[in-house]
Amino acid sequence: MLKSTRDIDNLLKKHENYRESCLNLIASENYASNKVRSYLSCDFGNRYGCYVTENPQEREYTGNKYIYEFEMATQELVKDIFKAKYADLRPISGHMAGMSVVLALLEPGDLVIEVHLKDWGHGLVGPMCQIRQFNETIDVKYMDFNEDRAVDIEKLKVQVKELKPKLVIMGGSGTIFAEPVKEVRELADEYGFLIAYDASHVTGLIASGVFPNPLNEGAHIMFGSTHKSFPGPQGGFVVSNNEELIFNVGNTISPSLVTSHHLNRLPALATSILEMKKFGNDYGKQIVKNSKALAVSLEKYGFNVLGKNRGFTDTHLLLIDLGDIIDIAPAQYLEKAGILCSDDFSGNSTEVRIGTPEVTRRGMKEKDMETIALFFKRILLDKEPAELVSKDVEQFNRQFLGTEYSF
Repeated sequence: MLKSTRDIDNLLKKHENYRESCLNLIASENYASNKVRSYLSCDFGNRYGCYVTENPQEREYTGNKYIYEFEMATQELVKDIFKAKYADLRPISGHMAGMSVVLALLEPGDLVIEVHLKDWGHGLVGPMCQIRQFNETIDVKYMDFNEDRAVDIEKLKVQVKELKPKLVIMGGSGTIFAEPVKEVRELADEYGFLIAYDASHVTGLIASGVFPNPLNEGAHIMFGSTHKSFPGPQGGFVVSNNEELIFNVGNTISPSLVTSHHLNRLPALATSILEMKKFGNDYGKQIVKNSKALAVSLEKYGFNVLGKNRGFTDTHLLLIDLGDIIDIAPAQYLEKAGILCSDDFSGNSTEVRIGTPEVTRRGMKEKDMETIALFFKRILLDKEPAELVSKDVEQFNRQFLGTEYSF
């Protein structure tokens, strides 16, 4: 039980010490700079900035004179870095941003095609339909992937022709290659559906210029989060070049999903965008270099790294299939050795997702990926005791507690 602020301080200190001892390869996490973190405690955190989409300058609460100015200026930064005409920053998470897009663009009875959890989808519409009201109004199907974890475009062509969806959602939490958005846009124009792109995982790579911008490729609307490959505060956004779509999404976001949209994240987000403008291209390139180097090293040691026929990965993450190497939850077992990563979210496969955003941000380069791969070999293939490996992991990780590519 927390009885005083000293208890709070002690528990937070334990957490910080623990995370500094661990090698963080969770693809959906990153390390924000001290400058970005400092703005999360600003006065905006206790204020309301509610507005309707049509008139963002007309706030429901008074006292918004400079909050309005700051929010609109941050919108301009977001529009600039993602090359979009319109933006909405009110979603407080990437998942909330995705929900707002789905609810804004679909009518009762419409069908949506998305990426299934088993293929490292984000679990957006499928889990939404676990709620009866959504299940009775939204029909959801799933696109197929090939053995290299790339969208099977030929099967998708057959799907859209037969099923006639209203919306196709591309992108997910296991994106290792750019999706064929241009080809899907040709199908969209022919069959009359909309394309939404879930950029939550690749926002940092898009902003860095090392991953194709889905809006430029033909997506009608894009949503995502700002804390995965993008090293900002937790939060969400929606961008589009279509005014009607962004208007409808905005009217869905507020007041039905969000009223207070956690304004203190906006100065932190603005700062992280400015960092990305200055350092992002170098950061993005190094992330991909590290991902490829880690994949090559893991494969050398005998691991089944997916996507081999296409060079393993072009993003901030890689996928390995452990097969019968381990018969318990891999991520929990690896955590005992101080290695943090993610199991397959469907719970039905032996795949593990490994991400490089944070270790890159902390200063690791290609040569360090060989060391990381060796840790995986020792714990999973050589079956060394986890407590022995964890000591070496901690000693290695504590060499990289700085923050690069930042102010």
